[in-house]
Amino acid sequence: MGFVVGEHVGQFKIVEYLGQGGMATIFKAYQTNLDRHVALKVIHPTLKNDQSFVARLTREATVVANLTHPNIVQVHDLITSEGIPFLVMQFIEGKTLKDVLLERHLTPNEILNILRPVGDALHYAHARGVLHRDVKPSNIMIDKDGNVFLTDFGLARIERSGESTMSQDMLIGSPQYLSPEQARSEQVDQRTDVYSLGIVLYEMFTGRAPFMGDTPYATIMAQINDAPAPPRALNPSISIPVEQVLLKCLEKDPAKRYNGVRELVRAMENAVRGPQMDMDAIPIVLPFADEPKPAPMSLTKPASTPKPAPESDAPTNRRPWFVAVIGGLIALALCGVLAFGVFSLGSKPTPTPPIAIVLTTRFPATPTTAPLIATPTRVAIVVPTATPVPTRVPTTVAPETLRGKIAYSVSTGEAPDQKAIWVADTDGSNAHKILDAAMWPSLSPDGTRIAYATLKEPGIYTANSDGSGVRRLTTTEAYNPQWSPDGKRIVYFQGKFKVGGEIHVMNADGSNDTEITTGFSPDFAPDGNRIAYAGCQNTSRGCGLFIYDLRTKNIAMITTDNGASPQWSPTGDKLVYQADSGNGTVNVFSVNTDGSNRKQLTTGKSNDGQPTWSRDGNFIFWRSDQNGTGWAIFVMRADGASPRRVINPAIPDGNLWGRESLSAR
Repeated sequence: MGFVVGEHVGQFKIVEYLGQGGMATIFKAYQTNLDRHVALKVIHPTLKNDQSFVARLTREATVVANLTHPNIVQVHDLITSEGIPFLVMQFIEGKTLKDVLLERHLTPNEILNILRPVGDALHYAHARGVLHRDVKPSNIMIDKDGNVFLTDFGLARIERSGESTMSQDMLIGSPQYLSPEQARSEQVDQRTDVYSLGIVLYEMFTGRAPFMGDTPYATIMAQINDAPAPPRALNPSISIPVEQVLLKCLEKDPAKRYNGVRELVRAMENAVRGPQMDMDAIPIVLPFADEPKPAPMSLTKPASTPKPAPESDAPTNRRPWFVAVIGGLIALALCGVLAFGVFSLGSKPTPTPPIAIVLTTRFPATPTTAPLIATPTRVAIVVPTATPVPTRVPTTVAPETLRGKIAYSVSTGEAPDQKAIWVADTDGSNAHKILDAAMWPSLSPDGTRIAYATLKEPGIYTANSDGSGVRRLTTTEAYNPQWSPDGKRIVYFQGKFKVGGEIHVMNADGSNDTEITTGFSPDFAPDGNRIAYAGCQNTSRGCGLFIYDLRTKNIAMITTDNGASPQWSPTGDKLVYQADSGNGTVNVFSVNTDGSNRKQLTTGKSNDGQPTWSRDGNFIFWRSDQNGTGWAIFVMRADGASPRRVINPAIPDGNLWGRESLSAR
């Protein structure tokens, strides 16, 4: 008997035709001996004598059959009937992500909850040396129960051996989703799947793929040469952190992308919701915490939901390219079947039942190379929260417990009203915005008030710790306020950062304002009698840290390293500050108040600064751009040990970050 609906092929009764491409046909079948439905991927009879294709099909079966993961469509067997080989695969009844995107826009939380299981599946495959190389919406499926699956490893490459399921490596993938290195027939690694998954994310957030030429060749040229349109230009509701994640995924240079899908998923989680629990030292991207199961939400199209914006062509470059690309396009035309999932979608016009998405995700807590059965990943679609909170990684970094609050600024743009002050518990939890158009926070010693400055209406202000009761103390251009230890005075910088200015002390109500010296970034000593600040001398000693004695008016220069942003330890015997480490990078240092025992505490390769002490002096917080990958706030032991990320993202002002400050109480 042949592969005809109603006929039997061995123990398989052909139930339904699902789709066809240049190399194979997909059928739904009932496996009588096991009482289950399966999908059969049957190669065309004309190809049964093509040994290279049969070998590729065999490799595909071998690769996927060894990937035992609940979010990867399983290959059960490879069988030959009357000389025609076919794959027996897990049957999925539902919709592809492509179908869902044609019906409606997804919310950021819905996107997250689809991304997680796909990322989980890819991470599992990558950990076993298998690259997918054809990640796209039509290869992501969601069944009627809300389970998400990654299918069609037809282009997979076994990374360690370089063996590919592609026939002579000529089929390079789907032009709209392939990476530049795939288009150039260059060596690929797991970052090629990061790129393709980034395009899928871009399409989910904006309603269109970033590169769409008039022809497949033009699309490939765009992948190689063109920058994607900024996502916020297509969908202004996209947040800046989400846009940053999307554009990082789509870097042409793989070295500039995320190193793996786990890192990408974590970054997008942080951008949309704020980070979940981190359990290792920086810069490791850490396992997901268990998520609660919210109420399911239907993915069927709401009556009031507009359809995605019409797709329009991105700019393309039509220069001639490699002959290998042309050959790949010719081969691509023969492989349309790979776009078909092994499920009942095909070209059938009848609607599939509504799907609800219900998700919990779990990565192994510790890396393992041994085979394992992955924890099932399901998707939860939840109603999105209001403004995504750019924070939270609760973690214990030492035997002592982090206590108190930390205040920090967040910048979402260049305009003064795009700055805000946030407050969180010092473990990164319970983060919330308290003040708009505000920077340079300083929590009072008792934690009930906050002093700050603003670029919008320059001056020093105070408010209650919840942001209420705002009071303006000065009307001049002034920044960097810091409280005295008794909470009765405030020291601050008045002037222009690029020109210079003076350090003033005033009462906490704004009265008795007195200029004491020139310099930047002042901070009161715990005894209330001294002020540390950054400044320069008109001598060969240059710039560094100074201590001013309010009683004697004596000034002592204690470092000559261009240090900035000094903060006194609670015991008053040390300062923590930022300075050039000698190789053009800014790092965190500590020094005794007499200038002795200078110690470098961080070793970042870009920008580490704004250090401040915990109220008990056991920890130091600081802000870092994580070697250029994105701004976050970290904590370490006072001796520099056990660094951990606690708030991510935490983006400062791009021009003033070196003069900004954190505050912990």
